[in-house]
Amino acid sequence: MFLATVLTGCYEDFNPNVETKPVLCLNSLITVGEPIYVEVTHTWMFNDKQSENNHQVSDAKVTVIVNGNVVDGDYLPEQGDRIYIIAESQTYGTATAEVEVPYAGQIGLVKIKPTLTDIWKGQHYEMLADLTFDISVEMDIVDRQEYTDYYKLDFSKKSPNSSDSKLILSYLDVKLEPIFKEHIDVLESIMVDDEDYDFMFFTDRQFADKTYTLHLNFTNNYFEISSRYYDESLLDCGITFYLSTISKSYYDWAVYKWNVTEGIIGDLAEVGLAESKWGYSNVSTGAGVVAARSTVQYYVGLKDFLKSELSRD
Repeated sequence: MFLATVLTGCYEDFNPNVETKPVLCLNSLITVGEPIYVEVTHTWMFNDKQSENNHQVSDAKVTVIVNGNVVDGDYLPEQGDRIYIIAESQTYGTATAEVEVPYAGQIGLVKIKPTLTDIWKGQHYEMLADLTFDISVEMDIVDRQEYTDYYKLDFSKKSPNSSDSKLILSYLDVKLEPIFKEHIDVLESIMVDDEDYDFMFFTDRQFADKTYTLHLNFTNNYFEISSRYYDESLLDCGITFYLSTISKSYYDWAVYKWNVTEGIIGDLAEVGLAESKWGYSNVSTGAGVVAARSTVQYYVGLKDFLKSELSRD
């Protein structure tokens, strides 16, 4: 009875006949060394099913200005570029956005420690085995900029190009690295579900002009090999890390998305106990995000570790 009384005050009359004019929406992730692609669509009301299914803008004209000069579609952005985008449509009006391409970060010393947790070796084949292991990685991020930098970490696995061997990266325990939670306040840190946490954005606020060591732990990884003959190339696998220095607009959008999907405000809004968080945008119309990034990469090989473990009696 008490719950029903409390929730009564959360409801109000809602008139869906809201008069609003659709506007242009711009989305673009500008990457150093790659052509600039701008997606132009338009906004629509929740009950406009036709626009929901097709919200393209056929008469859009896009102009890209870099450091004060208009460029064509072949231009490849560089670090430090100031990019201004203008989209014009007779139907939906004009939208603009501006972003500065950040300078690439620097990956310093990287230490890797694989730890075998289980192994099975077969017979008859020269290379027949299944291995389970954990990987601990310490990666130094060197910050040399005088202003605030924003970062995003990604990774991908490399497996041999053969059906005779396969690497499976099972789980990156992101929650063990505290800098991935710097955007979370004390109250929300209690409520965050660590099991589903995969936010890998961070800033240099805690290590401006210094070096920070990321601690990354991949648990319960798996490697299998089945080859009648000895072939070291089947052990040539590992992890490639991508460190992107990103624009503030990219970081702010990521934090907004996290708040909506994982934060307390998003949870309360779903049950009517809080106002929905207004969508983030750096476009003049308030629709869409224009972001930029510069990326460096670092490869961590597992070949020596696998070769050593397979050679043990």
